Amino acid sequence: MIPLQAEIILVAAAYSILLIALQRVIIDVDRMYELRAHMNTHQKHLMELTKRNATKEEIAEKQKELMAVSSESMKMQMKPMIVTLPLYAVLYYLVLPRYFSNVPNFHIFSFTLNYGLAFIVFSLILTMVLQQLIAYYDRRRLKDKYNFGIMQSSFKEEPKNNT
Repeated sequence: MIPLQAEIILVAAAYSILLIALQRVIIDVDRMYELRAHMNTHQKHLMELTKRNATKEEIAEKQKELMAVSSESMKMQMKPMIVTLPLYAVLYYLVLPRYFSNVPNFHIFSFTLNYGLAFIVFSLILTMVLQQLIAYYDRRRLKDKYNFGIMQSSFKEEPKNNT
């Protein structure tokens, strides 16, 4: 029989995996990287315009383009929250108290965590680790399409043209 503390960790892991899977289904990852590349390009052009003292109209136009791309990126990033936040609320407020209210506290270093706080901590850590691993995979997969380093999340320049 699995100890109840291990079950909390398993539930947190399952939630993290489900969260990542939902994000991958809802978000078009390739489009997100494309938007990031466009935002980087617009920011560089905006900085160049500012450095060469361009007119306010030129700067305003470039800012408007940057805001449009940034807005689309934000909308895409917020979509999974519509699904995952209610799921989290149901899990945290209904499921966990029903099955794990008698779990002994976790003692990690000098911290004492009850079942709810332990779930939050473990699911956050696992989700961040999984997101970093998947981001690394995506950067490797899209390395030839966009010029960016494998270990960095920012782009070096515009997408390469294969003409």
